[in-house]
Amino acid sequence: MRPTPRLAGAVALAAVVEYYGTTSEVSWLFLLASWIAALCLVCFVYALWNRAGLRPYLRFRAVTSAADSPAGEIPTHLLRNAPLPAPIFEGDGLEIEVGLDTSGAPRGPARLAGFIGSERIAAATGLVPRSGWRRTLALPGLRRGPVDARAFVVESSDLAGMFRGRRPSPDAEVALVMPRFASLSSKPQTRELEASVAAPRAGSGTEVFGVREYRPGDSLRRIHWRSSARHGELVVREYEPPGVQTLGIFCDPRPASAEVADQVARLAASEAWDCIRNGGRVMLWGPGLAPSAPGEARSFWAALEWLARYPQPAPSGEEVDPPSVTEAVAVVGAGQKEIADTLEAVRRRGGSVRAWVVGDGDFDLDGPVQHVGTDWPP
Repeated sequence: MRPTPRLAGAVALAAVVEYYGTTSEVSWLFLLASWIAALCLVCFVYALWNRAGLRPYLRFRAVTSAADSPAGEIPTHLLRNAPLPAPIFEGDGLEIEVGLDTSGAPRGPARLAGFIGSERIAAATGLVPRSGWRRTLALPGLRRGPVDARAFVVESSDLAGMFRGRRPSPDAEVALVMPRFASLSSKPQTRELEASVAAPRAGSGTEVFGVREYRPGDSLRRIHWRSSARHGELVVREYEPPGVQTLGIFCDPRPASAEVADQVARLAASEAWDCIRNGGRVMLWGPGLAPSAPGEARSFWAALEWLARYPQPAPSGEEVDPPSVTEAVAVVGAGQKEIADTLEAVRRRGGSVRAWVVGDGDFDLDGPVQHVGTDWPP
């Protein structure tokens, strides 16, 4: 709690009145000086009470889809599993409700200030009623990535403005803006939506893609003892049935600019869209990046979330080996010899490989390489 210049003025006024009361021997001047001092004390107590009972309010309210948003291309059955209350893509608009809540009686005055994404937010009110105080803000044309509420501060005062309180709020993620996508396949999709509804179930193939809890009838040879000990219950390996496409999308870990990173994310999302809607699995990886979870390889929304946060480094800078896949596509800027070597290893194992290169840089690959710019669609 910090004093303001008004407090200094009130203290000076009380001292002057007290001095004149002493020299003029007018008794009521002593009473007036005491009242001014009591007002300062009351304002201090009120300011403490006011600050203690205020807390910020922040809520995602609605999404305004852009005219070219891919949300309209997503089937209804996939939208049922979309992030709530609605998926947000690049270029969409977002309505956010900000405000203040009070515990108990009405309070005020108060001011809320901070940043939502790159937008500076500042709003003030003289009274916060019991039901709370709200204000709706519109954020148009969002860019890919997390929309964070950061550096928010609740400022409060007393009715006379003699004291000022500031209480910071922890940063929070308001929404996640996902990259745009479109089908990149030039061939008709023969099993498109049917495959996404009834994707092949885990069977008795040779590729391990995850673990799950033990169910009656599972073979004891499939129990993963190390994971069982860690979870405190029996866990079994799940194998991918033969013939299911497993696509590895290897992304540039160090894009040259934000525009290149956005285009890499769009192309990778489009590759994931074509694969998953045909019943395949997608593994996202990049040198030094946190890989996608094997258990979410069939989830298009999980792939979009990974790409919305791309490039997200692996925890503690640990290196993660590339996943074992039957087909691989690189989506890079330029160079990236490590990714080129990884694709070559997939090709030597009999898998098909190809690459998207954002820009005119070289990419050494014994396979198809397509160059695109940063405009969308490519």
